[in-house]
Amino acid sequence: MVQTVVKHPHPDLPRPIGIAADAPLPVDDTPEPAPLPQQPFRPHRRDQVAPYVDLYQPTWLQPIIRALILDEHGPMPRTVQAQVGFGVVLMGVQFCLDMLAWILGFRWVFVNAMGPAGWILAVLFALLISSIIAIFERFVLTADVYGRRLPLFLNPAILMRVAVVVLFASVTAIPVEMLVFHDVIQGRLNGELQGVREGARQQLRTDFKQDMEGVASEEGAARKRVKEETPPVPLESLATPDLDEKVKTLQSQLNRTAIDLREEDAGWRSGRKGKGRQYLRLQDEKNQLETAIADTKIARQTEIDKRAENNRKATAASAEMHFKELSRISDRYEPHKRDLEKKLRQVDVMSDDELKRATRREFAVVDGFARRWKIMNDLEREDPIFGMTKWAVRVLFVAFGLLVLTTKALFNRPTKAYFAGRDPLEPDDFQAAK
Repeated sequence: MVQTVVKHPHPDLPRPIGIAADAPLPVDDTPEPAPLPQQPFRPHRRDQVAPYVDLYQPTWLQPIIRALILDEHGPMPRTVQAQVGFGVVLMGVQFCLDMLAWILGFRWVFVNAMGPAGWILAVLFALLISSIIAIFERFVLTADVYGRRLPLFLNPAILMRVAVVVLFASVTAIPVEMLVFHDVIQGRLNGELQGVREGARQQLRTDFKQDMEGVASEEGAARKRVKEETPPVPLESLATPDLDEKVKTLQSQLNRTAIDLREEDAGWRSGRKGKGRQYLRLQDEKNQLETAIADTKIARQTEIDKRAENNRKATAASAEMHFKELSRISDRYEPHKRDLEKKLRQVDVMSDDELKRATRREFAVVDGFARRWKIMNDLEREDPIFGMTKWAVRVLFVAFGLLVLTTKALFNRPTKAYFAGRDPLEPDDFQAAK
């Protein structure tokens, strides 16, 4: 049995009149005419064994391909649609990653400067840059880089595209690196903010302590002034010269009387008979003098006690008056002192708004793209692990950026021929793509 080999035209071309749609086409033994030199598009043809299969049947990727005008050379075979369509899917994934990265980057530029309204600008700028990258990737996908007889890794067009993709990916990776180090960077910024907050609290503590010292100094001056202005208490002298002199005089008389009495007693003992009137007189005088001395001493002590009591009462009255004056001074300054002590205790629990109003400071640290970039570089110098992580993220983004270019390098012969505008079945015409 001889197999019937047919050459089918493009499915969009009309079938010969009189031949049913499901009937096999007649054998065409006539030689195929040469293509027109200026023909804009010549559909791909190849010998096919029956049954008939439509090689140009559209796939679900066709709307995406048409939206990006990837079918710039006309209808695509299914194999070309598959490879190019999945390349477009990779472009979409990369577009989403670029949007996320650039929104994060511009968020630290616009939102920190403008507040919530900055999100609009952040999204718009991220969309603009991501669209530029996606458009460049689109031309990377459709560009004809197989026309020169050079290896792909030496092709200037390939090297230029690799350089641009690596540059875009390296810059796009920076916001993601900052996101990876967000906790550490935020910790540094919070530490700076805490330093500003503690500085404000220390300023308030110093101010309150100075106020308390001023109040204490003013109170001490008032107390000193009261002490200086208080007249001394007039105290009675405890000396009793009259009574002392009287005691002294009586004591002298008693001594003389005692001497006379001893002499009289000595004469009696030497042989005199009895104690005469002289002895008795001296004895009575001695007793009277002793009684007078005792009474004078009692009177003297009574006078001293009386004067001492008067002095004590005068001192107590003066002390009480002085104490009342000091109490009035304390009552005048004590509320202010208690208020300052209360404010001093409240410094540790004051909010940022209260500290801002109290110290007239701005509780804000420099937080933006450049600041976070500097902190990230400082972290890299301090610990090599941060540098390794940063370069790991950058290499990952470069790898994502090269996915579309890698997909293009893996295109099969029909896809390469399609974007080169050549027929893959003509060796002479497609020799450069081998």
